[in-house]
Amino acid sequence: MDTLRLAVVDDHPAILHGVVEALAGYLTCTIDAIVARDLAQLIVAAGTDGVDLVLLDIQLGDGSDPADNVETLRRRGWPVLLFTQEVRLRIIASCLAAGALGIVGKHEELSELARAVRHVVDGEPYLSDIWAAALDNDAGWQSPHLSAREQEALRLYATGLPLKSVARRMIVTPDTVKEYLLRVRRKYTELGRQAGTKTDLYMRAVEDGFLPPPDEPHIDLR
Repeated sequence: MDTLRLAVVDDHPAILHGVVEALAGYLTCTIDAIVARDLAQLIVAAGTDGVDLVLLDIQLGDGSDPADNVETLRRRGWPVLLFTQEVRLRIIASCLAAGALGIVGKHEELSELARAVRHVVDGEPYLSDIWAAALDNDAGWQSPHLSAREQEALRLYATGLPLKSVARRMIVTPDTVKEYLLRVRRKYTELGRQAGTKTDLYMRAVEDGFLPPPDEPHIDLR
């Protein structure tokens, strides 16, 4: 391929501009780059020509669902390579199940990213031994099925809100919130995962993607 039409979707400017410049030193082809902060911006910028590959950050600032983003891109026929600092394996697994062809962490060497790009552009999936082992080890760790209202109660309560505040936001009684949280705790306990305290619930919510992880610095590639 003489020219690679590469899209980078990330809501951090350093990543948007830095990764394209850095990759140019590892790939022999010319890079025709599109940078976007979200999928809507990308779709407009790509126009009818489309792209050869999308480097997609899992967590975008617009709050969009990561797996839904992958599905949207795959329906357009655009291969997706996850480029992220996300560590929650369930979210990563859901993106791979939705059609992403591989993942590279932002902490990894640029040579690793370039290798993954070559594989995915050639139509081959790419998963390093480290990622494959991590996902395989996590496969037996089940997540409970929570209803929309149970998820909402979990998110609000686990972030530190008092029970009465959660009830006001959900427009229900405190007793109803208690019932939702009781169901959540029961479902986690049945899977062998601790959920007895508010801290436990916060950890479970982060692990399963109901809440974002604590902020971590992004890598500046410039």
